[in-house]
Amino acid sequence: MARIKGGDAAREAVHQAAGLAAVAAYRAPQLTGRLDIQIEIITGEDQDPIIEFAGALAPISPVMAFDYQTMKYFREKNAPLVCVLIGARLDRSELNWDCGGCGFPTCAEFNQYAKDNGGPGTLFGGPSCLWKVQDFAAACDFACAAASQYRVDARPMGTIGAACGGVGYQPECTSRIAVLLGPPGDFIFFSRRQNRDAFPIEQHIQSLLRTSPTHWQAFPGSTKPCLKAKDDWWNEMEYVKWEPMSDAEMGFVNETMGKVQQVAMKHVPNITAWYKEE
Repeated sequence: MARIKGGDAAREAVHQAAGLAAVAAYRAPQLTGRLDIQIEIITGEDQDPIIEFAGALAPISPVMAFDYQTMKYFREKNAPLVCVLIGARLDRSELNWDCGGCGFPTCAEFNQYAKDNGGPGTLFGGPSCLWKVQDFAAACDFACAAASQYRVDARPMGTIGAACGGVGYQPECTSRIAVLLGPPGDFIFFSRRQNRDAFPIEQHIQSLLRTSPTHWQAFPGSTKPCLKAKDDWWNEMEYVKWEPMSDAEMGFVNETMGKVQQVAMKHVPNITAWYKEE
C-alpha cells in the first residue's frame, strides 16, 4: 500500500494527458490524407527559452504579453504546465486540386510563389494550402478534446507556438500551435486569475481596447461609431483612428525586435542541434 499526495498524482496525470493528446492529434481525420503532423511535448526547463522569447516580444504585443505572463507564472510556481507543440508544413501542395482557395489559380502557382516568396510571417508562415490548414486545425482540436475528456484544461496558443518557432523548435514546419495543458485548476487558461495582479487595471483595459476594439464599439449606424472606453463614454466620445505609426512608435518596435532577435540567436543553435542529431 502507498499514500500518494493528490498534487503529485495530478502532476503525473497532466503529463499522461499530454501523451494522450498527442495520440489524438495523430488520430485526427484528414481531408487530404497528406499532412505530416509533428508533435513534441515540452516540459520543465525546456520551456524557459520559449518564455524568454515571449517576454521579449510582449512589449509590442498585448496578446503575447498575456500568454507570456501565464506561462511565466506557472513556471515560477513549478506547476505541472505541459506544452504539446503541434506543427506542420502548410506551404506546399501536392494535391493538384486547383481549388483556388489559397488565392492562386493552381497548386503549381501556389507552390512556386511559396518557394520564391514564403516567409515566417507573424504567427504562421505562408502562404498556406487551405485544405491542409483544415487538417492541421483538426489535429489541434483533437488534442484539446482528448485532454478535456480527462478534465485537464487545454488552451491552443498561436502566440506560444510562434515563440517555439522563434527559438528553433520544429524548424521544418511553417505553422505551429502550442497546446498548453494543466496545471489542475478551474479554467486557468480562460479566467486567467493569475494575470489579474500582473498588470494595472488600466493596462488591462487598454490591451483589450487595442486587441478587440469591436467589443467596445457603440452602434455603428452613424457610420462613425465611438468606443465605450470609459464609464461616461458619451461625454467625450473617442474613436478609432487609422494612421501610420509615429517615428517614436516605429523606433520602439524596432528596438524591441532587436531584443527578440538576440534571444532567438542565443537559443536557436542549441535547440536546432537536437534535430540534426535525430
